[in-house]
Amino acid sequence: MGATERPLISIVMLCYNHERFVSEALDGVFSQTYTPLEVIIVDDCSSDATADIVGARVDRVQCHPNVRFIRNPRNTGLLGACETGIKAAKGEFIIFTCDDDVMLPEMVSEMAEFWQSTNASLVTTNAALIDADSNSLGCTFRDLNSEADDSFETLVRDGANACCFGATMGFTPEVYARFGMPPAHLNNIDILYPFYAAVLNGARYLNKPLLRYRIHGKNDSLSLIEDRSDERGKLEVRDRIFYGHIAHAVVMMDELDRLSETMPDRYREIAPAIRPLLTIQAVEMAKKLVRNRVQLEMLESGQ
Repeated sequence: MGATERPLISIVMLCYNHERFVSEALDGVFSQTYTPLEVIIVDDCSSDATADIVGARVDRVQCHPNVRFIRNPRNTGLLGACETGIKAAKGEFIIFTCDDDVMLPEMVSEMAEFWQSTNASLVTTNAALIDADSNSLGCTFRDLNSEADDSFETLVRDGANACCFGATMGFTPEVYARFGMPPAHLNNIDILYPFYAAVLNGARYLNKPLLRYRIHGKNDSLSLIEDRSDERGKLEVRDRIFYGHIAHAVVMMDELDRLSETMPDRYREIAPAIRPLLTIQAVEMAKKLVRNRVQLEMLESGQ
C-alpha cells in the first residue's frame, strides 16, 4: 500500500504537569514512521513548565502543517482534555498518548495495520514498563506469554478486558460520534470506550509492547496506587475500584437500553447475552464492595 493510499492517523497527546518527562514523550511522538500523520497536543492548563517546553518544541517544527498545540485556558480534567483533542482531530483513526509515556517509532504504523486488518473500532497494545529515569523495569504491562482476553463477554462480566488500557488506546471517530464522552463522574475512557467500540465493530488487543509506559510517583492508576499503599490505603483504593466497576456496569446497562432505540438491530443481537453478564458484574462487585468495607471498618476499630 502506497503512502498516498493510507488513511490519515491522528495522535492526540495529553499533557498536564509532567515537565520532567514531556520532552522524551515528544521525542516518541515525532519519531513515528507512519505517514500521513497529524499531531494534536493538548495541555490542560499545566501549572509547571510543561506547556512552555511543548510550545518551544512545536515552534521548531512550525513548518510541519500537521502539528497543532492547544493550550486550555483552564483545567478541564482528563475527559475534557480528551474531548478537546478528539474534536480537533481529522484522522480516520485517533491514538491517545500521554506526556509521561514514550511511543516507540513503529507504534502508529503497527496499530494502523492491525486496525485495518481487523476492522475493529478500537485497538490497544501492550507496553514495556520503565521507571521515572527511563530505565527498563524488565517487564510488560501484560505478560507477553499469556493469552490476552479481549472479548466483549469478558468486558461486561468482569468489568475489564485486555483492551481496557487507555495509555495505548486508538479508536475510530465513530466511537465518539455515536456515544460522546463517558459520564464525568467516571473520569476515564479506559473501560467505556472499549465497551462502546464492542457495540460497533469490536475492540481488539495487539500483544506487542509498542509504548514505554512510565511508572512514577504521580501515576493516577488505581492499581498502581494500591501497589504502593499500606494496608489501610489498599482497602481504600479497593473501595474506589469496586465502586467504579458498579458505576460502569450501571452506565453500560443504560447504554444498552438506549441501543434499543438508536441501534435496534444491534440491540437485538447482543442484549440477550450481554445484559445477564452486566447483572453478574454489578452483583459480584457489590459483594466485593460490602466485604471490603467490613474489613475497613474492622481495621479502623482496631479489631
